[in-house]
Amino acid sequence: MKVLHILSSLNVGGAERFGIDMASVQLRHQNLSTSILSMGKHGEPLEEEVLAQKIPLIITSKLSLLRDAIGNADVVHVHSLHCLIRVLTASFGLKLKLVFTHHNDQVNRKLKWKIIYQLASFRIDTMIFVVKSAETKFLATYPIFKGKSITISNGVLERKQDKTLSKMFRIGLVGRFVPLKAQHLLIEAISLLPDGLKKRLSLSFFGTGDLLENNRKLACLKIPNAEVNFNGFVTDRDEIYTNIDCLVVTSETEGLSLAILEAIASGTPIIASNVGGNSELVQDGINGFLYEYKDIDSLAKYINELMVNTTTYLTYKQANLDIYKSAYSLEKCAKQYLDVYQLS
Repeated sequence: MKVLHILSSLNVGGAERFGIDMASVQLRHQNLSTSILSMGKHGEPLEEEVLAQKIPLIITSKLSLLRDAIGNADVVHVHSLHCLIRVLTASFGLKLKLVFTHHNDQVNRKLKWKIIYQLASFRIDTMIFVVKSAETKFLATYPIFKGKSITISNGVLERKQDKTLSKMFRIGLVGRFVPLKAQHLLIEAISLLPDGLKKRLSLSFFGTGDLLENNRKLACLKIPNAEVNFNGFVTDRDEIYTNIDCLVVTSETEGLSLAILEAIASGTPIIASNVGGNSELVQDGINGFLYEYKDIDSLAKYINELMVNTTTYLTYKQANLDIYKSAYSLEKCAKQYLDVYQLS
């Protein structure tokens, strides 16, 4: 079976990372002839990772080349809504299975998207959601996809679980510096901590984006005496999770956060905003804490709790390792995707 994963780009993002990891597992463990098509440009951050894993890669957005690539596949798996209209156009008249994964929990209700979804309903064989609540919300607006939809939780590759040693309590936030990720809220929350805790804390941001400099300036203003690192884009995810003791997610909206999944796989306690699929991954008081979006007082309180209460920290760490093994391995996820490909 020839499978073509279509991504909007190879920039840093959960959907892009998931598509690459899934293609890798399908090539190595499922004996599928799997490749990736990116509609981005050469030189984007994740291109090197695709090539290092020896995944066949096509980079184009030209309809003629897109049609050639699609025509050579048995299953076309689209991971970005913004690719969908070009895929629908390029695949017209071709015989193939079209699978679309809806990676976030947002529902587009503008007339443009209503038309696109109406057209897509005739072409898409299966629409996959990564959280059940997103599927329910989507079908309430687009019931034409009932009978064609399914929820499959994303999985991740197993991560290293041994932390490097440090005298500091290391907090990490992984994500692009864009408005919906709201990194500034973490800086605001840390500014509320007692000075004694600030001296024991190291804050690391992983990612790039338009708002990076704004956050750098805010950190200098709000927490001038705290250790703050802006690490940019880091390809090696083990490098991230072996060097942080807690993952914080401050997002305004999320689907099924790949950063949270990777924290779970590495046994890293999590503090996350109670939005989207975060509550499906973080069980409040079991493997981490949930707080209401923008509630920096609660965020500061939970950071304090993990820093001073070793028992709570170790309990959440072990809970995440147990949760990963039971629910979120990428191999288990890949098996469910293979079933979809065969049934579509």
